[in-house]
Amino acid sequence: MRAPLALWPRRLQWLPGLLLSVPLALLLWSLRSAGEDVRTSVAIVAVLLALPWVVPAMVLVAALSVPVYMWLHTQGPVPPVLQWLGGTVLVAAVIGAHVNAALGWVWMHRGKAVPEPGIGDFLKRHSAGAQQRTDDAR
Repeated sequence: MRAPLALWPRRLQWLPGLLLSVPLALLLWSLRSAGEDVRTSVAIVAVLLALPWVVPAMVLVAALSVPVYMWLHTQGPVPPVLQWLGGTVLVAAVIGAHVNAALGWVWMHRGKAVPEPGIGDFLKRHSAGAQQRTDDAR
């Protein structure tokens, strides 16, 4: 039996990803003033929920945020670069969690398994020609 493939989400199929990404973003935002150990633990969980999409999302977010970071240099004091990159990792974790949730939603709502012949069916079949060859050998 083979289940139909869960394809890449289309248009509105991305919306269920908000069920994970919005609460995760709100949690990360609300913990800005929490202790370092709590923030680190939640950030680790966020990155783990976003694997493997956190890496390409981090590259995308970091590349798109460079002009903003450079513009901030002309406006006065700039946040330290490690804090900026940490923020891009957290944004990428939210994006990756959104992708994972949407893919999981599509996978869970795919069609039922369709039976198809396999090696077991091939071995169980009874061929008239095979029986005749066995009788001739005796």
